Amino acid sequence: MKRCPYCFESLKFKQNICPHCAQFIIDDLIEVDYEPADTKRCMFCGKNILTEAVVCRHCHRWLDELNDALEENNEK
Repeated sequence: MKRCPYCFESLKFKQNICPHCAQFIIDDLIEVDYEPADTKRCMFCGKNILTEAVVCRHCHRWLDELNDALEENNEK
């Protein structure tokens, strides 16, 4: 099963833009043999997304930018 490298949602075939998170797909699709079941809440909109996601499929915000800022702040 092929998945978007950003929101980790299932894709039927290689596309230029993910229909779920609206991101241009410039990285390779992720090939997995399992159906992810764990979810987390988006820090920006509060909706449930897959745990592996780095982009919220609802508000289209990049979650790793906030994580990087938090790590940088903790180092100071």
